[in-house]
Amino acid sequence: KRGQGVHAIHRAVLKAGSHVNERRKKRGLSERPLRVGVIGYPNVGKSALINRILGRKRARSANTPGITRSLQWIRVRNDKKQQGKDFELLDSPGIIPANLQDQSDALLLAACNSIGTGAYDNQGVAAYLFEWLKTLHIMGKGEITSPQWRNKCLDRYGFDPMVPPKILHNSPNEDEQLMTGEDMVFFVADATCRGDVENASRKMLQDFRSERLGPISLQLAPESEKDEGQTGVKVQRGIAAFEGVTDEIFLSRQQRMEKEEEEMERKGKEAMEAVKERGLELPPMMGGGNVEGVEEENEEKEQKTTDKQDSSSVATKDIGKGMFDGW
Repeated sequence: KRGQGVHAIHRAVLKAGSHVNERRKKRGLSERPLRVGVIGYPNVGKSALINRILGRKRARSANTPGITRSLQWIRVRNDKKQQGKDFELLDSPGIIPANLQDQSDALLLAACNSIGTGAYDNQGVAAYLFEWLKTLHIMGKGEITSPQWRNKCLDRYGFDPMVPPKILHNSPNEDEQLMTGEDMVFFVADATCRGDVENASRKMLQDFRSERLGPISLQLAPESEKDEGQTGVKVQRGIAAFEGVTDEIFLSRQQRMEKEEEEMERKGKEAMEAVKERGLELPPMMGGGNVEGVEEENEEKEQKTTDKQDSSSVATKDIGKGMFDGW
């Protein structure tokens, strides 16, 4: 952003492409400016980098994906204005792989504003982004990837994402588990946006993109040459899973609901057994008596009612039949 390293880019380009003009000399051809293509994901600063190298605004750029729509060659002249010291940069539109194997990559690209706003849901992307950052902290990589995230969330939104609400608010009625990304979105909506979830989602995404949450790296680079690539981050249904992390504090909302339902069923069975031991009788709908016998009696009553209706309808049709035969 400050223009540092521009001269180093000049030297690196000329050094990397020196063999091109050397080959042309051997063939008896004159030197020509080197050609360098600038490619990458949408809205990562390709056109801005070209303008910075040029020292003036030549390529259209904005903090919105899709500004560059065609290929454009731009000549970069060296200060010395010597032949062979110039090169051309190719400004190109952003490129996204046609088949992303992992949908988390698409969500992270959306969080980085590399995809048009009409192609994703702000609430889902904001929830996944904060769940991703929470997972990095659970993995023990928080100090490397997002050292200021927790403090910034506490200052801007009023909560620490790595502290359960029960401990944070010192309230026995609050949940004992960590908040999921979706919980964080709703918390921000209630705390700062008067319950507007969509506005809260945009606020969280804008805070991330404008570095109001501090410097953040969403990916983990390999730590040694033996590593095959970046360290994987597994985020599943609001639960942060990494190397067998299955502590109850990291249960997702759906898993907590299932656990509560199982607990209710268990308590219901215990209550029914206690009623039977005391010899109390309950209505059929509450599980008392012979339920199958009651169902059979109800079916017999319905059948009798149907037969009566059929017989009455037939009798009504036969009224007066034969009395006027021969008239």
